[in-house]
Amino acid sequence: MGAVSLGDMARSFMLQRHTVDLKQSLQRLTNEVATGKVSDTAARVSGDLVPISSLDTALARLKGYGAVTTEAGMFAGAMQTALATVDSLASDLGNILISTTTGGSPALVDAAGRDAEQKLQTALSVFNTRFGDRTLFAGIETNAAAIIDSDTLLTTLTAAVAGAVSAQDVETAVTTWFESPTGYTALAYKGGTSLAAMSIAPGEEATVDVTAKDPALRDTVKALALAALLNRGVLAGQAAGRQDLARRAGLNLLENKSDRTHVAARLGLVEAQIEAAATRNANESSALQIARNGITEADPYESATRLDEAQTQLEKIYALTARLSRLSLLDYLK
Repeated sequence: MGAVSLGDMARSFMLQRHTVDLKQSLQRLTNEVATGKVSDTAARVSGDLVPISSLDTALARLKGYGAVTTEAGMFAGAMQTALATVDSLASDLGNILISTTTGGSPALVDAAGRDAEQKLQTALSVFNTRFGDRTLFAGIETNAAAIIDSDTLLTTLTAAVAGAVSAQDVETAVTTWFESPTGYTALAYKGGTSLAAMSIAPGEEATVDVTAKDPALRDTVKALALAALLNRGVLAGQAAGRQDLARRAGLNLLENKSDRTHVAARLGLVEAQIEAAATRNANESSALQIARNGITEADPYESATRLDEAQTQLEKIYALTARLSRLSLLDYLK
C-alpha cells in the first residue's frame, strides 16, 4: 500500500492549527499558574455550578453584613465618645456647683453660672454631632438636629420660671417643663423615634436606640440648664437663693451620673454584640472562601508541568516550520 503524503498547503494548515491550539493552551496554563485558579470552572465541576453559585451567594450576603457591622460599629462608637464627653463635663460642673455652697461668694456662683451655660452649649452641640451625613442622637430623623440650641432653650426656660421666688420654685418649674409632653419633648427635642433594628448577621439584629430624648440624657440637659439659668439673672439679688439653686443643680448632675453610666453600658452591650457578629461573619466568610477555592483551585504542580510540555511542543513546531520553510526543489532532488 502506498504512503499517503500531505501537500504543502495542507501541511501548512495543520502546523498552523497545532500552533494556535498550543498558544491557547499556553495562555490558559500560564493564567492558571499565575492565579492559582482553573480557567474552565464549568469543566472542573462537570457542568454542575450549583455549589459554586450557593457559595457565591453566601459570600455576597456576608459581605453585605460586613458593611452593616462596620458602619454600625463606628456609629455606636461615635455615640459612646459623645456620651463620655457629656458625662465628663456634667460631672465636673456638678463638683464646681457643690463647691460654691460651702462658703462660696456670690462671685463664685456667678462664675459657676457662666461655666454652666458654656457647658450646656457644649453638651447640646455634642448631642447634635453628625456621623457622616447622620445626626447621632436624633433617632430616625438623621437629617435634623437632635435638640435646639442653648440660647433658645434658656430663653424658653427663663419665661417658664418667671415669678419664681426661691430655688425650689425654679427647680420645680424647670422639672415640670422638661417632663411635660408639651415641654422638652415637643419644643426642645427635634429628633424622631429611635432607630430601627439592623440585621448584623444571619438571624441576628442589633438596635442602637439611644436618642437625646432618653430620660437620662434629658435629665442631664435639665440639670445643666438649671445651673445655666444662674447666668440669665434668675433670682437676682438673692445670694442665698442663687447659692441654693447652684447646689440643687450640682446634686442633680452628680445623682444623674449613674443613669448616664447605665446608658453608656447599654450602648456598650450593643457595641459588643456588633463586634461579635462581625467576627463570626468574617470567620464564616473565610471558611466559605476556602471551600470555594477547593473547587476552583488549580493544582500548581500539574499546571506547571503541562505548561512546560506545551512550551516544548510549541518550540518543536517552530523548529519544524523553520526547517520546512528552507526546503527548495534542489534540496528535494538531492
